[in-house]
Amino acid sequence: MASTISSVAHSLLWAIFVLLSISPFVASQDLQPYDCIDPQNPGLTSRVEIGQNTTVCLYAGPDGDWNSNIQYKRFSVNLVADEFSNYKVPGSFNAIVGRNFFNGNATQIFAASQSALSFQRRYYDATTNFIFPYLTIIVDVVDGVVRGIAWDDACVFCEKRQCIPNTYNFDGTEATSEQASQPTNGCYLTKSICEVFQAAKNDICDLKLYVVWTGTDVNGNVLLSSDTRFSAFPPNRVQEKVVGSYDSILGDVQNFGQDVKDKFNSIGNFFKGD
Repeated sequence: MASTISSVAHSLLWAIFVLLSISPFVASQDLQPYDCIDPQNPGLTSRVEIGQNTTVCLYAGPDGDWNSNIQYKRFSVNLVADEFSNYKVPGSFNAIVGRNFFNGNATQIFAASQSALSFQRRYYDATTNFIFPYLTIIVDVVDGVVRGIAWDDACVFCEKRQCIPNTYNFDGTEATSEQASQPTNGCYLTKSICEVFQAAKNDICDLKLYVVWTGTDVNGNVLLSSDTRFSAFPPNRVQEKVVGSYDSILGDVQNFGQDVKDKFNSIGNFFKGD
């Protein structure tokens, strides 16, 4: 568990976040540290079956070597297998970005299901003030057993020059696409832009994990939800949707202060690649 926070205000801010992070799962001696099943219903969630619950876990913690005694939080959720799904951690932008909850140079995240783990991705880089909000995993299943978890291509959300390396090994080193055998780059938003979205009550910069499946379930049925992942669509269509979200909050900032309006105007330039 994360170290005790001395600030009362910080604790209040994280009240919901901490409550959500308390998983109903209990540790078992036959489980590895990051295994992800629901011991209250292991017969159901330890296999993947279309239309039934399957457990996915989202881990968040500081950058560095996760093979050491690192302090982290685990968020666990049961999702319906083969339905395009997402899991958002409310208040996470304010807690992680605004307060630097993990007291690190960056906040790393990864996903798990059964005994499979993804590579790590960076959610927030405190050095550059970059936030990487586009996080989608593809869960690879063979006859109901999760064999691997890959990150979807996150470069479809922005111009090529705004998509940078963002995949890491558990020892803290950067993972290459050759090593990971999957896309390793991701689009970022700046902290100042995310603050405008937050002011406009838009949660795009909160920590959110999208989940799709591929392969076959326990009955041999083909899992098809990976066909609905973001990268399955033309990048220009995805980027048009992102810019559309920007346009939709234009009216919401008209009554804000000039400093917020100036930041908002910079968003258009950012998405247009200016």
